[in-house]
Amino acid sequence: MKTISSFSGCTEEDFQAYVLDTKQLVETELESLLSHISDPNLLPLLEYALLSKGKRLRPLLTILSGQSVGGVRERAVQLALSFELLHTATLVHDDIIDQDTFRRGRETVHSKWSTNGALLLGDALIALSVNLAAGYGSRIVKILSSIGLELCDGEYIDVTLSLEDATEQDYYAKIGKKSASLFRGAAFCGALIAGAESPELEALGNYGESFGMAYQLKDDLEDILRKEQISQDLKNGNVTLPFLYTHRNGDGYSRKLLSENFGNKHVTLAVTQKIRDGMEEIGAFRYCQRRITEYSRKSQESLKDVRDSLFKNFLMRFSMCIDEFEGQSR
Repeated sequence: MKTISSFSGCTEEDFQAYVLDTKQLVETELESLLSHISDPNLLPLLEYALLSKGKRLRPLLTILSGQSVGGVRERAVQLALSFELLHTATLVHDDIIDQDTFRRGRETVHSKWSTNGALLLGDALIALSVNLAAGYGSRIVKILSSIGLELCDGEYIDVTLSLEDATEQDYYAKIGKKSASLFRGAAFCGALIAGAESPELEALGNYGESFGMAYQLKDDLEDILRKEQISQDLKNGNVTLPFLYTHRNGDGYSRKLLSENFGNKHVTLAVTQKIRDGMEEIGAFRYCQRRITEYSRKSQESLKDVRDSLFKNFLMRFSMCIDEFEGQSR
C-alpha cells in the first residue's frame, strides 16, 4: 500500500500535524462546551465521559470532509462535536448492555457511578448532540435523528444475534448500522454544510461508510488478537466476523470450544488462547484482514469523484491508517 509521501502536495508530517491540530481544536471546544453547562449534577459524569482524550475520529472526519469540498474548518466544529457526543452516548449505553466494567483501562460510567446515572448521562449526551446539530438547520437534525435510529437498530441486531444462526450478511448489517452509520453521517454532513453537491456529497458519504466498516472490522479483529487478554466479545457473546468464520469453518473441537464459551462471563485466558490458536490455524484472521483491506480500498475509491486538494489527500491517508487505530472504538 502506498505511503502518504506518494501523494502530491502532502507529506506524512503534514498529515500528522493536521490531525494533531484538529484534535486539539476538538478537545478545546469540548472543554468550552462543558464550561457552559448550567446543570451541575451531571457535569462530573459529562466531564468523565467526554474528556477522555479519545481518538476523535468522527469529528476529525466531519471537519476534514467539509474542508475537502472547500469548507472552513471553524464552521464545522460544533457539528463535529455533535457527532462525538452521539458516539459517546452509544458507548455509555453499550457498556451497560454488555455489563462491561472497564473501557480502555478506565472504569465505565455505570461502574464508577451507577446504572441509572449512566442511562441519564447517555440521554443528556443525545440531547446536547441534537442541540448542537440544530444550529445547522432542520436537514442536519433529521439526518442525525435517522442515524440515531440506525444505531438503535444496529444495537438491537447485536443483542439478538446468535452465533448458531447468524450469517456473515447479518454481521455486516449490524456493523453497518451500529458503527459505519456514524462515520457515513459525519462525512456526509461535514460536506453538506460546506455546500457540497452531487456527486461529491454522495462520494464522501460512501467514503465514510466504507471507512466505518473497515474500522469496525479491524476493531473486532483486534479484540481477539490481543495477547494476554480475554476477548471482551467472547465474554459478552458479541457475534463478530472472527467467531462467525470459526463457527462455520473450524473443526469439531474448535467449534465445540467456541460454542461452550461464547457469552461466558467467566471464560479464562487459557481458553481464550486455545480459541485464538484455533482461529489462526484455520485462517480466520487472514480472512478478516482481507475484508478490512477490501473496505479500506473501497473507501479510497469513493474519493475519485471528489476534487483534488490537500484535504482529499488527507482523506486518502486517513483511510490508509486504519491499522493504526487499534483498540476499542472511542
